[in-house]
Amino acid sequence: MTHRSFEPPHSIILTQIAPEVRIPEISAVQIQSLIEDMLAIAYGEQEDRKKPVLVGLAAPQIGISKRIILVDIGADGHGKISNLRVYINPEIIWKSSVKKEWYEGCYSTDHVCGIVSRPTSIKIKAYDRKGNKIEEKYSGYVARIFQHEIDHLNGIEFVQHITKDEDLHWVEDKEFPLYRDKEAWRTWPKKCPRKKWKEIKNPRK
Repeated sequence: MTHRSFEPPHSIILTQIAPEVRIPEISAVQIQSLIEDMLAIAYGEQEDRKKPVLVGLAAPQIGISKRIILVDIGADGHGKISNLRVYINPEIIWKSSVKKEWYEGCYSTDHVCGIVSRPTSIKIKAYDRKGNKIEEKYSGYVARIFQHEIDHLNGIEFVQHITKDEDLHWVEDKEFPLYRDKEAWRTWPKKCPRKKWKEIKNPRK
């Protein structure tokens, strides 16, 4: 297993469209090892894998431009996470017309979080790590995770969906449980000016 870490927010790979994994390659050692690396990051330093630390992860976030994501289909948006799965070449084939606002954060955006409007339900098709075709439908927070992670595969970050500056927030690590669990994000006082976000994405050398 290769030790990998998150790309910095200004990494060029986070702005690129990741290529698909060729179906015969899914069983290859390189792809299976990458999946194990992603799972290791998602579960953190825990010895047992009962509960992941992350609700989602995309390969480009750790520096690999491949269309592979992890999604915890048991996540509820309040920290209760329990069922992490691998999706290869995921594609959204249907979205509901109904949308909802909810908070989003990301390991690839530093301390920047925000309120994002997304369709409440989706249908996806993909391959699992054994190369089997799958089609699944999700609603609520899990549908949001899929959209967020698939955005990463297309070089898009959630900040790009936010049009109102007041919906862009700055959240320290110690503040995140309050931001998330108590839904303090609805009235979060600490804003992240658009200028500050641009500086994070394009730091001066």
